[in-house]
Amino acid sequence: MSNNQTLMQILAQAIRKQYPDTDYAKLKTMLREMLFAPTGRVVKVDNKMRLEAEDLRFMTANALEKADQKVNIKFVNKTETIETLIDPMTEYFNWLSETTSILNHLNDGFVSQEDAIERETFLALLEKRQAELMVCLALYESCASDEAKERAQFTCYKLKKLREMNAAIQFLTRQGQNIETTRSEYDAAIPYYKYFKNLQKLPFGYDMPYEQKIKLGISHDDDEDLAENYNHYAIILNEMLDEMQREDDELNQIRQTD
Repeated sequence: MSNNQTLMQILAQAIRKQYPDTDYAKLKTMLREMLFAPTGRVVKVDNKMRLEAEDLRFMTANALEKADQKVNIKFVNKTETIETLIDPMTEYFNWLSETTSILNHLNDGFVSQEDAIERETFLALLEKRQAELMVCLALYESCASDEAKERAQFTCYKLKKLREMNAAIQFLTRQGQNIETTRSEYDAAIPYYKYFKNLQKLPFGYDMPYEQKIKLGISHDDDEDLAENYNHYAIILNEMLDEMQREDDELNQIRQTD
């Protein structure tokens, strides 16, 4: 989970995207019901709306899967119409475009302040989105529908590619600014630059050869936490219980000092 966002924050933001007028007390109740309620249990959203827990999980995953414009606007093509939320597939191709841009700019002989900011901003974005998409994946996998299973596969592929991009930038670009880079660094980055450029030409879901990814050292196809039999939902439930326990402990400490 991201150091910058707790699980509770990620889920709360996703629900607020759908129901912006929900107060904090109601939000906590909805989160608890959504995650722990068995399939078929009805969750009260407001005085008029009721949803089955599984449907609320699916809707929340969909909200998480769509990136906020505010966080991603720097990486959206200028020719595109700016929407309130960025389409999940568009976001993926924006990532590829930004990755090739960073690999190019940070290996062209000199790392400027602007280059350094571009690198750190994008890596922070990838960290945030990875945390959100892991929660999204868990919610999809908790739903039994065929559509949810398809969305889980979509999200899993996107997570693997996100990790590839993050690894390439971490390995092949320098942290810091006002740094001169060498020709050997430029040459080392070329195969990775070409790899991500080629991915931009492929439809979403199509991949480069496994052997090529292994050779480059950026493959995440075998990540344990992205395997089909990995129980993401059990992880999210345990993390939520830990989060709730921390809140209870903090409340008890406050009461003891009063």
